[in-house]
Amino acid sequence: MTVSSAWDNYARRTPASSQVPPTFSWTNHPGHGPGPELLEAEPGARVLELGCGKGDRLAALAALGLHAVGVDISAVQLAAAAARWGAMVEFNQADALHFLNHTTGTYDAVYSVYGAHWFTDPRVLLPAIRARLRPGGVLVLAHLPPGEGFEGHSPTGSPIKSELVLRWEGEAHQWASLLTDHGFLAPSAFTIHPPRGATTERTAVLRSWA
Repeated sequence: MTVSSAWDNYARRTPASSQVPPTFSWTNHPGHGPGPELLEAEPGARVLELGCGKGDRLAALAALGLHAVGVDISAVQLAAAAARWGAMVEFNQADALHFLNHTTGTYDAVYSVYGAHWFTDPRVLLPAIRARLRPGGVLVLAHLPPGEGFEGHSPTGSPIKSELVLRWEGEAHQWASLLTDHGFLAPSAFTIHPPRGATTERTAVLRSWA
């Protein structure tokens, strides 16, 4: 089994949003917590999602007038995304790092929600993102805090292996140091707690500028 086929299998188990267009969220709870304002993107801005899945968040951004671009390694994910949102969103099937290193486009904002940033060595991914962000552009990353939802955890830079997928975990200060080391400015972090009564975990959100 390859990494892409592992993500294809995941895609087959994960339903798309039933909302049209979907509500943008940094968590798995639509409408809960902050929204696309974290991207500081005005209508017409170019926004890239790394690990876009079925494209629901990008469709929400496109409905706001943003030029929404997504990349995902899974053909199954992108087939579902293109069938539903292809008229609104530009989708690309590729490994996120390969896409960043070979595209000539620049973006006003880049983000990843439980996405490619969590499964790619940040020491190689962050410089590639930085090269594609315009000066002053925003980077936002969202994922589980270290150890939540998993059996054990390790610092950023040390992978966890699960179904052929490596997860890079780390505390906020570790991510902040990596961001600063790779040319990003004023990194900050905060936590979005799930709605009352929900059984899902917290979401850690990191934000920085090029």
